[in-house]
Amino acid sequence: MNANQIETVYHYCSVESFYSIISNKTLRLSDIGKSNDYMERRWLQQFILETTMEEYDKAPFSIWFEYEGKEYRDHEAVEELMRYELKTMGQHWYDDYITYAICFSERGDSLSQWRGYADDGSGVCIGFRADRISGMLGKNRESKEPGHTFEFARIRYTPAAQKALIRPHIRKIFRHLHTLVDQEQKPSGEIVKLLRAVNGESAFCKNPAFSEEHEWRLAVNFPIPTTDAYAKFVQRQGHVAQNDLFSKLKTVVVGKTIKSYVELNLRTIGLDALTSVRLGPKCQLSKNDVKLFLFSEGVGLTDENILPSSATYR
Repeated sequence: MNANQIETVYHYCSVESFYSIISNKTLRLSDIGKSNDYMERRWLQQFILETTMEEYDKAPFSIWFEYEGKEYRDHEAVEELMRYELKTMGQHWYDDYITYAICFSERGDSLSQWRGYADDGSGVCIGFRADRISGMLGKNRESKEPGHTFEFARIRYTPAAQKALIRPHIRKIFRHLHTLVDQEQKPSGEIVKLLRAVNGESAFCKNPAFSEEHEWRLAVNFPIPTTDAYAKFVQRQGHVAQNDLFSKLKTVVVGKTIKSYVELNLRTIGLDALTSVRLGPKCQLSKNDVKLFLFSEGVGLTDENILPSSATYR
């Protein structure tokens, strides 16, 4: 977690969402599978096999693998084994877990963010102390299940940075394979567990086309509560909701659909973690409107931290 490398992250939203955030003292984490990027949680998967073979070629080792009556050895064996595991797991890669997230930007006055996420410039941008978010996460114990229960991190946009997230997990898989070879055993479910850990990183990798957003993300992973996984779901919800940092899973009717979400409790983080409010270039609120509203909700900001946008957009 690199929150100590950035002081403030910014959340762009409509005036209605701003009012809800401050009055309810919560930030809503939504299902990223329903975001404006249809490759959410899918983008990273394309690099797994390539990264695996790059790591193998750095330090080759002997291994034997048989699949559908054909024998594979060494480089070819590792490649075929990973193809098999990815194909097998691929059916569950997106279906077993759901990721809830809230998105921030490193930039506090970005025209593309105003247009895309703040009601076409009519909304506001709220600044939050990054260290408060990461600090509270640090107090929450992680689940022992593969993949992050929760994480606050910068989005990786370049293939090199995305592969760097995968490499430690691939090296663990290789250490596991070494053990199996030494004991003359066949590959086990441990590889699937490690690939699920890679899946935990997938919420923090996006298409480079989105790089202008300079995004940070707070994400929470949940297993889907099926008959077989209900106990795991209850356990994970307990991990998430500990210390009153996050709520348990909630639902709301939106149009003709029911959407699920998780809330981050701003009281737990501390209301003084809110550092600024910037009004969008088309926002109809005045500085006094914001100041009085914040005061009525117990949030104190000085005049210099309630700012207009510098964007000349209308």
